[in-house]
Amino acid sequence: MPKAFADLQAKVSDLMRTSPATEIEGHMKTALSAAMAKMDLVTREDFELQQQMLTKALEKMAALERRVVELEAQKLRLEKKS
Repeated sequence: MPKAFADLQAKVSDLMRTSPATEIEGHMKTALSAAMAKMDLVTREDFELQQQMLTKALEKMAALERRVVELEAQKLRLEKKS
């Protein structure tokens, strides 16, 4: 079990013993937020945006590669004519 989860579990256990339910909820949210911040997570929205950007970049790169092949072939044809 990662240390962040162990720390979180210990904090939740401590809170359950000493705090009323409404305070527990607030403390749990704070503890979970802190644990998640340490994990270097991204939101679903950020992930999907990056995924779309990567797809576009890959499509553009493929188109550019095709264009390079076309231009190289054209160059060879022109060189053969001269």
